[in-house]
Parts: sequence; C-alpha cells; structure tokens
Amino acid sequence: MDELLQEFISETQETLEALAGEVVAWEADPSDRDRLDAIFRFFHTVKGSCGFLNLPRFERLSHAAEDVLSEIRAGNRSPDPATVSAVLGIMDRIGELAEAVAIGAALPNENDDFLIGALSAMPDEAVVETVGKVQAPVAVARQGGAQSGPRTIRLPLSLIDQLMNGVSDMVLARNELSRKLRERTADPELDNVFERLSTCVADMRDVISKTRMQRVDRLFAAIPRMVRDLGRELGKRIDLTLEGGDVEMDREMVEMVVDPLTHIVRNSIDHGIETPEKRRAAGKPEMGSLRVEARQSGNQIVIAIADDGAGIDTARLVEKSVLAGRLTPDAAARMGEQEKLDLIFQPGLSTANQVTAISGRGVGMDVVRANVERIGGVIALDNHPGQGLTITLRVPLTLTIIPGLIVRAGGQHFAIPRAAVVEILHDNNETLQISQVGGAQIATIRSVRHSMIDLEDVLGMEKPVQSGPRAIMVVRSATGVPFAMGVSAVDNHEELVIRPASPLVMATGVYAGMTLPDNGKPMLLLDAAGLANAARLPNIIDDRAARQREEAADAQTGVEMVAALRFEELSGEKRLLKLSLIERVEDVDARLFGRSGGRAFVRLDGRLVPVANGLCQFDRDKVSALRLKDDRREACYPVAAVLDIVQMPAVPDMVAMHGLLSGVAVIDGEHLEVVNPFALFAALPEESIVERAMGRCLLADAEDGWTREILAPLLRQAGHDVVLGLPVDAIVDPEDVVLCADAGAAQAAEIMGCRVVQLRASPRPVGPQDGSIYRYDQAALMAAIAGQRS
Repeated sequence: MDELLQEFISETQETLEALAGEVVAWEADPSDRDRLDAIFRFFHTVKGSCGFLNLPRFERLSHAAEDVLSEIRAGNRSPDPATVSAVLGIMDRIGELAEAVAIGAALPNENDDFLIGALSAMPDEAVVETVGKVQAPVAVARQGGAQSGPRTIRLPLSLIDQLMNGVSDMVLARNELSRKLRERTADPELDNVFERLSTCVADMRDVISKTRMQRVDRLFAAIPRMVRDLGRELGKRIDLTLEGGDVEMDREMVEMVVDPLTHIVRNSIDHGIETPEKRRAAGKPEMGSLRVEARQSGNQIVIAIADDGAGIDTARLVEKSVLAGRLTPDAAARMGEQEKLDLIFQPGLSTANQVTAISGRGVGMDVVRANVERIGGVIALDNHPGQGLTITLRVPLTLTIIPGLIVRAGGQHFAIPRAAVVEILHDNNETLQISQVGGAQIATIRSVRHSMIDLEDVLGMEKPVQSGPRAIMVVRSATGVPFAMGVSAVDNHEELVIRPASPLVMATGVYAGMTLPDNGKPMLLLDAAGLANAARLPNIIDDRAARQREEAADAQTGVEMVAALRFEELSGEKRLLKLSLIERVEDVDARLFGRSGGRAFVRLDGRLVPVANGLCQFDRDKVSALRLKDDRREACYPVAAVLDIVQMPAVPDMVAMHGLLSGVAVIDGEHLEVVNPFALFAALPEESIVERAMGRCLLADAEDGWTREILAPLLRQAGHDVVLGLPVDAIVDPEDVVLCADAGAAQAAEIMGCRVVQLRASPRPVGPQDGSIYRYDQAALMAAIAGQRS
C-alpha cells in the first residue's frame, strides 16, 4: 500500500503543476473542450484512487470539483472567473494535502467546506487566495486510470547526481588515458580496445545526462496562474507570452532559477506594468504585455523577461539612495545612466512608493542577483523609461559534458563548444582572403564575407609572434551571423566536463563556464555570442535597422541612392561601380594574367576568368582586382587602388552612355565617371569559353616525362580527372578530352569519338593552319579544354 500511495502522491503533484497553466488558458478560451476534458479527468482520477487509499479529504474535494466541471461540460454552467478561481483553490488544497502526505506531516486542518462552497458561489467575492506550491516535474495525467506511455521507475535525485558525478570522473580519466596513449608507440590492438571504451563512456554519458535535463516548461508552469491572480488582485490586464519552453536545462538549474524568475515576474506585474487608467493616459493599450522567453546560447541558457510598463525611474533610485546615506550628491551627479540603474541591486532599496504584500520592501533584486551569481550566472537590465524593462538572466547548464575544441591564444589555452564551430582553416589557405575595411577585419572565404576578430584582441592579450600559420575559425553566433575568429592554433578536440565559473569571470560576458581537459588544468570555456557582443560585430538586426535609416533618409531627399565603390583605374581616372555587383576585392599575382584568342583572362581558383577592362600587362607584382558577378557569370576588374565606399544616385547626375560608362556622378564636389554594369557584362566572352566544366582528361603520351611530371599535376590541380594513356577497351565519354603531341594519336582519338587538344613543343606554330597549342601557354591550354566542352 505504501508504494501505491507514493505513486498516487507523485502523479498528483506532477499533474497539478501541468494543469495550473491549463486552467488559466481554459478560462481565456472556454470553448477549448480538450483542456476542459483534461481538467475533468484529473479530478475524476483523484476521486477514483482515493476510495481504496482511504483519503477522504482528497475524495470530497475532487468530487465537488468534478460535479461543477461536469455541469460545465454539459453546458448547464459557464466557466466564469469565480468558478475558475474556486477550481484553482481546490487544486491548491489538494496540492497542500499531497505535500503533507509525501513528507509524513500532519494534514492541514483548513476548512474544506469554504472551498467547496466557493464552487457554487457566483460573485467575485468567492475568489480565494491560493498559496499552492509546485515542486515536481511536468507530467501528463493518466486517463481513466489506465496505464499509457513507456514503463517508468522512480529514483531518488541524489542517486542521479551520484551517477552524473561518476560519469564526469570517467570522462576525465578517459581523456587522461587518451593523452597517455598518444605519447606511446601506436598499438592497434590497444587502440581498438580504447575506442570501445570511449564509445561505452560516451553512450553512458548521453543517457545519464538526459536523466538530469528538464524542459524549461517546468519554469513556466506556474507563471500563467501567477499572472492571472496578481493581475486580478491589482486590477491590471496582462497579455502573457511564453516562448522557448522546449529548451532543456539541468534539473539543478531549474530549481535554482525558479525563485529569481518568480520574483522578477511579480515585480514586472506590480511595479512595471501600469493600471489601465495610467496606460490610457500614456497613450498605451489598456492591456499590458509581459513576455518570458528562454533560449540556449552555447553552453548557457538565456531567459529574458520583458514588459512594456513604466521601466525603472533611475532618478527616483538616486534620490532614495542619497536619502538613505549610501550616495553623496556629488557622486550621484557624476554617475552614468547604467551606474544609476545598477542601484536597483542595492539591498533595501526600492522605487515603490508604498509597501505591499507583493513587493516594495526592498528585499528583492539584490537577492535575485546574488542567487543568479551563486550558480555562475549574470543578470542584465535593458531599461527604457516609460516604455518598458527587459531583464536578462544568463545561467550555465552547470555540470554537463560536451564535445569541445582546445584553442591556443596569447600563450594560453581556451575551450569552445564544437557545436559553435562551423569551419577551421589556416590563414595561408587559398580560399581565404583577409582584408582591412574602415579599420575592421573582413575574412572572405569562398566568396562569403565574414566579420573577423582575433581572440587576443577581444581578451586584451598580446598576440604572440609565431612562425607557422594562424588558425581561422568560422564561429556560429547566437546573433544569427557567423563570424571568423583568429587564434594561434587549434590543439585538440575532446569531451569536456563543464562547471560554472566564478561570478567575476562570468560578468565579463565572454565566457560560458569552466572546463577540465585531459591534463586536469582548468581552462575557461568561450561563449561565441559573448565574443561577438564584446567585439561589437554587426548582426542581422543592426543591418536591417541601418538599412531602414538609409531608406528613410533617401525618402526625405527624394533621390534614390545606392552604395558604390570609388576606385582609381590603372590609367589614373577615378570611377564608381555599384557595390552590390562586387563580390570581393583582392590582390592577384600579375603572372596569373594572360591573353588568349584576343581576350584577356586571369586564372583564379583553378578557373579562367575574363578580365572586364581587357588589361593583362602590369608594371607591378600584385594587382588590386574587383571580383564581379551577376547571377551566372563572373569577371575580374584590375584597378590601381580602391579608395572608399560612397552613396551615389541610382541615376547619374549626367547621363552619357558610351563604352563601359553610363554617365557622371558628383560625389562631395568631385566629378566621377560611373561604370555601366550592363555594358561591362555584355562585353564578356561567351560563358562556355570562360567557365571550365570539370571532366576527364586523357593524356595519350603517357610515357613522356613532361606529360607525367608537369602536365598531369597541372590538370589535377585545376580540378580535372586525369587518366594516363587511352582506355584499352576504347570505351570513352564524348565529353572526354584527349591531349597529345602526335598528329597520329590525335587522329586516332578523333576516330574514337573524343575531343582533342593537340600540343606542340615550340612556341611558334608550324604554319598558318597549325591549330595546336604551345604546351607552356597555360591560359590558352585551359581555355582550349574549356572550349572543347562547350
């Protein structure tokens, strides 16, 4: 019987927490039959279980609520606020009784008749004050007493904690063993055994970690009821929005954040959101808005509580602080707005004009901050007087294990979650270009631009001198925009045990906790979003806001403006080109430029790209070049120098279309020619000549040393599939290209149906009919291969 009673109490407590918000939602939408049925089933299940468990008070309370809900289901009664409050009161009383039974305490001897009588009372005076306390995770009530879902077993939470601590120690021991094995001579048999052990540890870690994780819904469960009751008590109408309930966090964190979150929500309702009369006078909607949102950022949970109330009156805070003798008038006069706002965290200081049962005693925000910092979190305020206040809690996931990377910067080691890293490459990689624009670094990786930071600069460390290349990491930030981060090196990857760091460390905003790698020396875990914020990198929201400001400014002047690049031609003229057409700006080796078939080309990324202005001879080793692209084709535009980015009229001030120019625009008193993009791309050669279709190249002269050692590596580097010799079975693809020096071999290849590029050893052709290509004319060779595939 004891086991049955314990199961009944546990399930009752779990279901009560879930249903508190459901009752409030049902009150807002009485037509929601599913919610009404779920509430009815709860009381029906409690009543049915109490008979053989000998719990008469449970049975009497649940039977009364069931009768009223049955009338509502039958359409004989409406769910007015008084009835809903009475149902909530019955639920609270059942929760109190269940808690008393669970801890073996005497049952509260309150008057149950008052609660049962309130069920039949109609006026608002029947509303009862509830003090129920929920303590168990969310669950779904059993329907009709029948078992549903997977089989479960209840375990003490202390046992789960011991298991997690044991797995954490196993991971550390596994990491140390891995380091020892790396220092020894390779032993395949031992390595296989270690891999099996690592797999078992990883599987056990994942399973036990899930037992500790709970959805943030647990935090949100009591908020709708709280908002409803306080709103009715204070005469305020509040529209509540909850988001992110499916985010998971450690059970310990859920329990530790409940109290701070509850206090902040109560303060928002009591102090923040005004009464309907004051909101009307301020030009606001009568119904206030309260939004509670949770999201995961790296190894942290971010909980934001925002209201559209009056915000914090910092002048009032300063006044009270001066009157309390904690601040001198001179010191108050020198304080900035953020310093004044931080006064809210002083013990005993409140902006409330009078003490209420809800808040205003000055015992609150200092305790909230202390509780948050005790678990390694931080709290931030974003105050907009007269418009609202947003309070953001950033708390760690505490004890957990994640895959991570160990990076080196400034002579020290740091960790970063592997999930935050998109890509790693070195700064000497051909696909990477790093440039300076307006004092900021821009990393262009395969035609995609990223804002770039060096970790040493963000952390205020000295960048060491190193002989080898630096590592560039593309990091996924919570802002939605990836950024590039330079570090000295990426040393290792391993499973990391994460623990909270001290409040002072977490207050910097760039760390998400502390970790213990395989060498046992603590290191700090980097927070990608915090690094982006510390470096003030742009994000999607900022870009949209800036664009809206620019559009508003353009609308006022009545002239449509576009962004343009001002540059200097190699011939000395200064011109403009629409910025949206420029993919990137880079320095190109002058030796990569050449001419073939009367057209200028440059070899970029293993492809032949046409030169838009036809130049291919330069008096310098490196040439600044604009990489241009429309929807299909691309071009290279060599210039003498890139000057700056300006705003120019969409239609030039003077239209004079000739050649590659469309007119003249006046920028800051300077007359600049505008390049016509239509004429520029129209003058490019056909796409088939420019773009190379990757395919198979058959080298007929397989025994020739030049073919094997020089031609074949060149073609492979350009991305072609190279075959030495012709297939003996004569099975070829019509798109295959045969390269040969012998005319007989060329004729045989044509008979096989292949396309042929004939090479010659002499720079000069034998005669006017000689269609062969000089074997060291790289630009002509690549163009010929691409042309053959047209």
